[in-house]
Amino acid sequence: MTTEIINVGYRSVNCYLIITEKAKLLIDVGWPGGMPELKGSMAKKGLSVKAVSHVLVTHYHMDHGAIAQEVKDKGAKLIVMESQKDSLNLQKKFIKPPAVFHEIKEDGNIILKFSESRAFLEKLGIKGEIIPTTGHGPDHVTLVLDEGIAFTGDLPPESAAEEGSDACNDWKRLRAMNVKRVFPAHGIENIPLSVGNERP
Repeated sequence: MTTEIINVGYRSVNCYLIITEKAKLLIDVGWPGGMPELKGSMAKKGLSVKAVSHVLVTHYHMDHGAIAQEVKDKGAKLIVMESQKDSLNLQKKFIKPPAVFHEIKEDGNIILKFSESRAFLEKLGIKGEIIPTTGHGPDHVTLVLDEGIAFTGDLPPESAAEEGSDACNDWKRLRAMNVKRVFPAHGIENIPLSVGNERP
């Protein structure tokens, strides 16, 4: 199965589109008012927001999930992990005019337990699983592909994770899952995770 990863992010956020023969999964959607920018970024790469089949938001801060409902309105299904159900609209209180926030509706969402994620992703042509990574907050999740790639959202860099912290434990789990490359939501994408990148 061929998997293609394209960064269609804008402003300061990396939004990754995973393309398989069965689906187009968008990880994070970005800022309030960002639909024109997301459309423009995708158009530059010959893609359309209407072609997105599924969305996974790593966590519901306004620079990651603010236009989730708008992408849903274009036809995508929103994957909501069990730890995220109560967080979808918490970002609203941080979004001030003139920015507009479209509240995320429950209808049409795919609510998943972490234990169900592997079987669900398999239907999309993706081999991997979604795990909780609470080092950045209780609703934060990471998509880990079996090929050794992790989409880590805002999980603090491993070098900054204090021993014994949630973030440190998250990185230990990712290493145990044989993650070799990291696609964070900010900064440089496709970072090799090697022995040299471990916390001092």
